[in-house]
Amino acid sequence: MGLALLLLIGGCVAALGLVWGIVRDARCPARATAGWALARGLQVDPAALGLEFSDECFCDGLRAWKIRGGDPSSDVTTVLIHGWRRSRIDSLRRIHPWFARSRELWLIDLAGHGESPRGPTTLGVRDVDDVMHLARSLVEGAHANAPRATRLLIVGHSLGASIGLRASARLEPQSLAGVVAIAPYESLAEPLTNRLVARALPAIPFARIAAGWLHALCGVEASPSKALAQLHHAEVPLLVIASTHDAVVSVEHVVQMVAQADHTRARHPLHLFVDQCASHDDLATAVDNEATTPCATAMRSFLATITDSTAKKQPGAATKIEA
Repeated sequence: MGLALLLLIGGCVAALGLVWGIVRDARCPARATAGWALARGLQVDPAALGLEFSDECFCDGLRAWKIRGGDPSSDVTTVLIHGWRRSRIDSLRRIHPWFARSRELWLIDLAGHGESPRGPTTLGVRDVDDVMHLARSLVEGAHANAPRATRLLIVGHSLGASIGLRASARLEPQSLAGVVAIAPYESLAEPLTNRLVARALPAIPFARIAAGWLHALCGVEASPSKALAQLHHAEVPLLVIASTHDAVVSVEHVVQMVAQADHTRARHPLHLFVDQCASHDDLATAVDNEATTPCATAMRSFLATITDSTAKKQPGAATKIEA
């Protein structure tokens, strides 16, 4: 009896330690800074790509790169939001094809990531307000001397995709050129479960317990699926990208999110592209504007619809995208 009790206590302690480790790792991820990039052979800043940029701060010290886009006459400003345990350095891999059609681009470091001093991360809960603050400043005040008002193209990956959807749903639809969600997820349970499975660790019930603990610490995130539906109903152009080889956010999960949102007859299509090759971390990355992968083609097709919407079409005109 005594041995059984000791084994039970030991099992409970081990389970608590596992959940605590998951929570701590989620809240305080390793930061993807210049050393991280150099170890992986990645460019450490826009200058390495020959781009003109400045280092900016927003929302009490959060860091961002403001990059001069490839089309000074465009009315599109692109904001790229990285995923968990990544940074604006990783977003450099996703600036194409948006760079060629943007007046400028903002690559941000979320709180608790990259070189942003504020942390630990809230896994998207308070990040939505940070992104909204930046977005509104770009629309309302940053381009007072520009020839045309700015429309925002929000591009997010993984955690950044869920943040981008929720932030965009709280902005004025007319201020949005479009939203691109790359491997978004509905709740923390999805990536937590899949990351544990990938590490050959027990996922059930520990992922859901950890998600509940994180919600108690950070707050509960709003539903990205509802935000996607709201944006679709408001006829904001939407592109959602998933991959059959994504071990963090399953393609079935993303397809279900899209199915829940795509129930209205909006004039702008809600387009879903499923990549057949890329992993989670490499999804929707392009070497340059001339990339000819199916994903790059789908992104350029989507971009053509939003840039043409003001120049050649009346607001609300429909365009079907062929990937």
